[in-house]
Amino acid sequence: MKTKTREIEMEQRQYPRVETCNLISYLLIRANGEITEQGMGRALNISQGGILLETTQLILSEHISLMSVDLDNNLIEIKGNVVYSKDNGFGMIKNGVRFEGGHGEIIQFAAKLIKVFHIRKHKFTAAMSI
Repeated sequence: MKTKTREIEMEQRQYPRVETCNLISYLLIRANGEITEQGMGRALNISQGGILLETTQLILSEHISLMSVDLDNNLIEIKGNVVYSKDNGFGMIKNGVRFEGGHGEIIQFAAKLIKVFHIRKHKFTAAMSI
């Protein structure tokens, strides 16, 4: 039954997800632009449509600004809308965030995050084999 559920879930996704593991800083923003909270999370996967962000706290704000650094230590940032938050039962919250902004901006953010993850993963794997 899990396979059938997974197939249905995949059919509903507009964009494929890429597994990742990046640290993400976030700001929670009210509709009037006021910053209400800041925190850190971990990107579990990303697509052209959004990101799955794991945090230790429930995100109650609809609007969020996500920030990380690229390989040159430049700040990369994108805004989004939190579409769901779900407790995983182990003290962590999985938050689905749909990106806002232009297609090019979204692609650039996602590509940089994926590149950082893969290069750092490769360096870590190489260092562990020494």
